[in-house]
Amino acid sequence: MTSLSEFGIEFQRAIVRLAQVDDAFAYRAVKHVEPGFFSIEPLGWLWKGIRAHVEAYRKPPTDIVLQEWLRALPGDKQVTYVPEVHAVRAIGEVKDSEYVKDKLREFLRRNIFATAHRESALLFNENKFDDSYGVMAKAHDAIQTLDFEVVDRQWFFDEVSTRQHARSLASMSFEQNFTTGVPMLDRISEGGVKLGEVWAIMGYAKRGKTTWLINQAFGATRVHRAPTLVINMEGKGSQWADKLDACFSRELYYNVKRGQIDPALWREMHAEYLGLRRLLVIRTRNEWDTNILDIQAELDELRAQNFRPRVLIVDYMDLGRARDRADSETAHQIAFARDLKRFAVNEELACWSAWQAQRPKPDANVREHIITSGMVADAYAKVRIVDGFGSINATDEEWKRGHARLYWENYRDAAVNETFWIQNDLARMRMAVASGAGVDPSTMGRT
Repeated sequence: MTSLSEFGIEFQRAIVRLAQVDDAFAYRAVKHVEPGFFSIEPLGWLWKGIRAHVEAYRKPPTDIVLQEWLRALPGDKQVTYVPEVHAVRAIGEVKDSEYVKDKLREFLRRNIFATAHRESALLFNENKFDDSYGVMAKAHDAIQTLDFEVVDRQWFFDEVSTRQHARSLASMSFEQNFTTGVPMLDRISEGGVKLGEVWAIMGYAKRGKTTWLINQAFGATRVHRAPTLVINMEGKGSQWADKLDACFSRELYYNVKRGQIDPALWREMHAEYLGLRRLLVIRTRNEWDTNILDIQAELDELRAQNFRPRVLIVDYMDLGRARDRADSETAHQIAFARDLKRFAVNEELACWSAWQAQRPKPDANVREHIITSGMVADAYAKVRIVDGFGSINATDEEWKRGHARLYWENYRDAAVNETFWIQNDLARMRMAVASGAGVDPSTMGRT
């Protein structure tokens, strides 16, 4: 019995996918499942790579490693291998994982028995009775101990910090809404960004979109203590990390980049980070073809490590691609926006992203100028997909003084058309409601 073909190709894909997202399953399954068990060559090739990676690093390969493997394939093999790898990744979370494990366990037990029976029979016919009995005894032990469950093992004294942090997280009841950092906007939207919603901020190039998203990650983790996943689709992940360190520590971004954080601020930040451990992941993807399946794969991999985000930040939406072939940039952006909205609903995530505005017009440097939905770059249809959208606006003089205007245009199907003054401290990567607006910034949790 050397083939999994009796279970069908979808079941075989589920086995491979489970090995990608479940470390414990992968570690045990690679010891028993052979590449030749799979009925098509691409799955066998993928399993062979997973097995080698697990044996070398004790963990299944990441998506980046898989992409490197695919790029190294000869062109004739890419034609059949690449679609199959994408089909495996498209499974996302293996929702019937226990069923897959049970069926695979039974297959392997039968395979162990059948193989041992043939070998034992040959030895028996050669009058090698002790060897024959020994083969069956080993097979019996292998069948009885074959399991894919996680071993409950603790390094007691070493894991005291992890244990206490897990207790703290377990005692939290995560809210269904997440503050925007603007109290009036929170009230208008009945509490801020809800699970299953996608909100977008729009602006000109280099005018605060990423800084706004950084502050949303800041609020989600510091105010709500919510597990947060950042998908950074442009630049280096270290840049996002430096900016977040500046935001949390209140140290100048210039100093943070050079490792010159004030000792007092460093101690304060370090102490706070101990209480925020495992709440924020920054995943950088600079590949030109990143789509929702790549984000799903990252989410599945994190879940296998017991990290379950409640907030998703995508920096930024315009860079996402369609899952299938698209004929234009507009089609790509619309497809990705729809995929992101469905993803937020299905995975119960509160999602923030950003759009690029069209190039500034001559009147963009007057105080009254605001960016509206009609100025969104490339694909206006994105406006109809998201749940809320607004823009960051500032003249050159306002920007120099650290001021900006947040214009919020729409929430769900209702027009908002409200403008809020924002203090824009780019030196420390912080955005807050301006005190001159009659709102105490401390009500935002941004002190």
